Amino acid sequence: MDEIVSEVQRHGIMLMLSSAGITLIGFFATMFYAHWVGATVLGAYFLFLSVFSILTIFTDLGIGLSAQKKMCEGKDQDQVFTANIIVRLVLYLFIVGALIIFGEKFVTFNSSGIFFALIAVLGISTVSSSISVAMGASNRLGLLATGSFFNNLIRITVQVVLVYCGYEISGLIGGLVAGILFEMCLYFRYIDYNLVSFTLGNVKTLFSYSWMVFLTITGTSIFENISLILLGSFLSVTAVGIFGVCWTFSFFALFISNALVNTLYVKVSRWHAEKDMSVIIQSLSRAMTYALVFSIPIFIGAIILGERLLYYFYGATFSAGAAALVIIIGMRVFQSIHQLFSYYLIAMNQARLAFFGVIFGLIANIILAIALIPFFGLVGAALASLSYILINVFFEYRCLSRSMPIVFEKSRIGRIVLAALSMGILLLIIDKFWNMPGVAKPIAMIILGSVIYFTLLLKMDHQLREDALRILRINWLPR
Repeated sequence: MDEIVSEVQRHGIMLMLSSAGITLIGFFATMFYAHWVGATVLGAYFLFLSVFSILTIFTDLGIGLSAQKKMCEGKDQDQVFTANIIVRLVLYLFIVGALIIFGEKFVTFNSSGIFFALIAVLGISTVSSSISVAMGASNRLGLLATGSFFNNLIRITVQVVLVYCGYEISGLIGGLVAGILFEMCLYFRYIDYNLVSFTLGNVKTLFSYSWMVFLTITGTSIFENISLILLGSFLSVTAVGIFGVCWTFSFFALFISNALVNTLYVKVSRWHAEKDMSVIIQSLSRAMTYALVFSIPIFIGAIILGERLLYYFYGATFSAGAAALVIIIGMRVFQSIHQLFSYYLIAMNQARLAFFGVIFGLIANIILAIALIPFFGLVGAALASLSYILINVFFEYRCLSRSMPIVFEKSRIGRIVLAALSMGILLLIIDKFWNMPGVAKPIAMIILGSVIYFTLLLKMDHQLREDALRILRINWLPR
């Protein structure tokens, strides 16, 4: 058991550090874009990413995670890997044909000359994500973390240079392509599987499970992008830029849960195949606690400092999104649990059970967005997003609890909440009596709040303190 814990912690910390680094670098890059090109250009880029993300649903159809799961089970790995690549390339060709036929519908993209860039980025991404399946199936999670980190580092570096040179939206897309190409080349070097002939049975195996994955992943992808698209329909591209910045900023609250699901999906798939339910139950319980370690204090911090952070970090225009930012980060707190429930259901062959939550959540999200955005703008879009997450958490909890007990570490979560509230109260007092000009004050309060929170939390929770010390003793280079 100790060996399992060490392996999970090693991979989890590597992915968490990668996620944290990506989020931090992206944060500074978005600050630069916001000041250099403004909310309108940034809004156009966010719309491009939203359409691109939704199209990737249809070049995947859940086949990526399905292939990864089947390969983890150790059956026909080469055949499944090859089928995964070929089928997804065929799907891509169908999507390209549809895009060309209905190309005139993409008015915004045609007018800005980036329609064919969308097709190119989609193709490169399809190949890259098909290859990344092999890394997860081989348990090379450290390599996945490294590839993801350098993908984003190169993307942002190229984007900053090109935007500085005046290329604006083209520069942002160019950086996106550069990052994906680097990641693809890195993974290609370490593939453990061979391209071989495969049978129709291998394809049927992929599709027999992929449709369940597709239903869940589709809901998540549409959720992540629908608010931006609907905002673009009802309001200005500038409003999309403001909301997109708030949405991107809020990912700070998710970087632990992102690392956890990327680490645990492969392992839970293996444990489920081995029928080791006790480890699955224990891992979910501990993962839920750690998912909240960052998201709760970030939510408290957003209430106190959100408007000032948007004003100083991105510009006066973006401070209009302060109320929406608080709601979005509150939503991320619940989303950190939703991510875990969702991936555990997929890994345990129960993705279809969560489908009703996805459907009802999306319906509520879209209806509320259409009803609220015209009257409440950014806040309406944020509230609509919150409804989706709450409905999904409810349905996923009901589904997962039928297969295993879901144990919340109530005392530890209570200490997290207490430490976060104590931090918030102390920050409010400090804010009232501590005068400091400009951006220096919110930055100082972020640092001070972090010190206060983690000092209180580690002091109150012996187990968290022991886990932190265990991380220092991990053998980072596995035998």
